[in-house]
Amino acid sequence: MSVKLAFVTYETPFAPCGGIAAVMGRLPGYVQKVSGLDTIVITPFHYKIEKISSLDNRIKLMASINVPFDNKNVPVEVYRYNDNRYQWAWYFLKPVDSRFFAGRRHPYDVGETQEEISRILLRDSLFFGATIARILDNTDQTDHWKVMIQDWEAATTALALTRENRNQELYLTLHNSYDSGVTNADLLQVGIDPASCPGETILQRALPLVERHVFTVSSQFAMDLTEDPLQAEVMAPHLKDILKPRLFGVDNGLFASLAINEGILAEMIRGNFATVHEWKTIRRKEALHALDRFVPSEDKPIWGDLKRFGRDDSPWFVMAGRDDPRQKGYDVAASGITEFLEKGGKARFFFFPIPGDEGLEGLYFLKKMSERFSGSVLVLPFLFQEGFFATLQGAAYGVMPSLYEPFGMANEFYLNGTVGIGRASGGIVQQIVPLRSASSFTRSVQVRSERWHTASATPTGILFRERDNIESAVDDWRGINAAEYDIKGRGLDRVEQRKRYPLFRSMARELMLSIVDGVQVYRDTPELYYRMLVEGINHIRRSFSWERAAQEYIRRIVI
Repeated sequence: MSVKLAFVTYETPFAPCGGIAAVMGRLPGYVQKVSGLDTIVITPFHYKIEKISSLDNRIKLMASINVPFDNKNVPVEVYRYNDNRYQWAWYFLKPVDSRFFAGRRHPYDVGETQEEISRILLRDSLFFGATIARILDNTDQTDHWKVMIQDWEAATTALALTRENRNQELYLTLHNSYDSGVTNADLLQVGIDPASCPGETILQRALPLVERHVFTVSSQFAMDLTEDPLQAEVMAPHLKDILKPRLFGVDNGLFASLAINEGILAEMIRGNFATVHEWKTIRRKEALHALDRFVPSEDKPIWGDLKRFGRDDSPWFVMAGRDDPRQKGYDVAASGITEFLEKGGKARFFFFPIPGDEGLEGLYFLKKMSERFSGSVLVLPFLFQEGFFATLQGAAYGVMPSLYEPFGMANEFYLNGTVGIGRASGGIVQQIVPLRSASSFTRSVQVRSERWHTASATPTGILFRERDNIESAVDDWRGINAAEYDIKGRGLDRVEQRKRYPLFRSMARELMLSIVDGVQVYRDTPELYYRMLVEGINHIRRSFSWERAAQEYIRRIVI
């Protein structure tokens, strides 16, 4: 019997939104190399997304199958795509019915309201799983498939593969704790027997059908899913007891290459920091030059005043990434930085948010801050290809005030020559060894970081965390997660509304203190700053790799 491996994912580098796309651009190749198994990735053809639609002339039709939907059969074309950048084949599923997989900016952008998005995404995900099941059931029966399912949208595959003596082993990886309610009628619409998969949500129904090990993308996030109040009491309380004995964290590998020349790194290891300081100074100048040359437009505005923005030697802080109001923490950053600047703090702040489902309007609280502190804050709410990396590499710190964090981009800070400041959550705790002498190194940071770093470990950055004894914490998390603020300017914005919660205020204050710590280290003890940077680079390169991640997966799927 031939053993083969298939990754089933709703999101890929061709249709990206979050971290899954970046993982799917790397992990399958390493798993294939480590295991020696033929490996493929199967995903929807999100035809409205430019990166996918541009493949039209480069994909090969392999088959057409009928998939039941609403008492009819919908033909689905199965295309194969080979790309020299990848060592495996991609299979795209393209229904002839254009209702399916019609996300616009990203795969999950399928409606105008949250209710509409949830309804359509559930329908499409169930159809996706039903299609996968028919493909696998129609492959050569001498092939034994190990199927690596990514998140709830792909876990629908398990609901459609419930027959006895099936020729597939199903493994689930959770990149977050999102789930979806599902009714018997929803399942029947795509030909799935509800009696074969009882439960109220997709993951409740799928978990009994997948193998015992349930994976997630960092060891700390595996703990957070059943211990952290936001995850265990607010986002996924219905999964806590089911997941606790089954979760296994497999740390992701690195998402960037080292930007610093190896020769400069060798000098840093020897304690000579002059060359890296010069490199960062050059990158700062290049970043400012790119800003000065850039011509803003309606869809690529610059919020803040470039003419008034300080050009002195104050440390730079950078925050970047797609805005998710329930996860990213731009509001925490805005609140903490506002307090820092109100107290007379001297630093410069760059925000590079990619607008999320709330669009530019949802980020106007950053615009307000940039107008109030025009000499210290610049916001570029788009993909600033001309100067983002120069800015990050010239910065003193990258900031991650995440409300939760499965793995996190702190590794990208270090590989770009920048020290990390992060909230002690998920993979951030593993990636940053905290400076214990910092005022932001509180008891709540200590109890989390000591799981991964000894007291004598050389610090690589700064961790902060709100107090653990806030009585209203769970209710505050519920309020934050509800996202009940106004983005149209008629009421309280995201920051104003969330400042009502003691939890949020504590989080923002601890971030403010970590910024104070960061400025003090950068200004008063530059040798400590550069020692944190070089040790941070070494820690990241020692501790995280895709080869190791692949070996962990293969070891546990028993090949």
